[in-house]
Amino acid sequence: MGTTRPRTPAREKLLDAAGRLILTSGWQRLRVSHVAAEAGVSRQSAYNEFGSKEALGEALVMREFERHLDGLTEPLVDRRDDVGAAVEEAVLFTFRSASANPVLKSLLTSARAGLLMGELAEVVRNRDVPPLPHAIAAVSALVARHRPDLDQGDVNLTIDMVLRVTVSYLVTPEGTHEEAARRIAIMATRVLGVPLR
Repeated sequence: MGTTRPRTPAREKLLDAAGRLILTSGWQRLRVSHVAAEAGVSRQSAYNEFGSKEALGEALVMREFERHLDGLTEPLVDRRDDVGAAVEEAVLFTFRSASANPVLKSLLTSARAGLLMGELAEVVRNRDVPPLPHAIAAVSALVARHRPDLDQGDVNLTIDMVLRVTVSYLVTPEGTHEEAARRIAIMATRVLGVPLR
């Protein structure tokens, strides 16, 4: 679903290193030279790859979002005939991904939780297509391809709601992930006016 630059080994090492350093020290204290040293590549190679700290940060944010969007494709497509199940599986995938990937979790929740990634999230908030609208557009396009029978306006509204409520549950968990995913699926089917199986 993503459209990033080719993922070269050096680029991936630098992004992985940046994620580790931001989680331990925060975005403000990060320097491209620190990232290069952490990744085991030259400072010049790091600058050749990204050009600036801001470009590095934007690439990290978009990589994590696009990896997550790619992972959402399978549950959404496999369960496309059962909207409730598709939403439930997609939300569970998000909960599990956020639990396993602190960079993704911090990016999803930083605006509310004030975590170390918050400053980084602010760097990309003003880009042409910020991550959340990018995610909504990508998932909407996927649903439109596989469920053209659903009203696109209702689909867009539902996806926006599902993403925001999922983030809310990440910030302030209540019950199990399975219970939360089921509640979000119920909301989605009601907005779309489709039966919950």
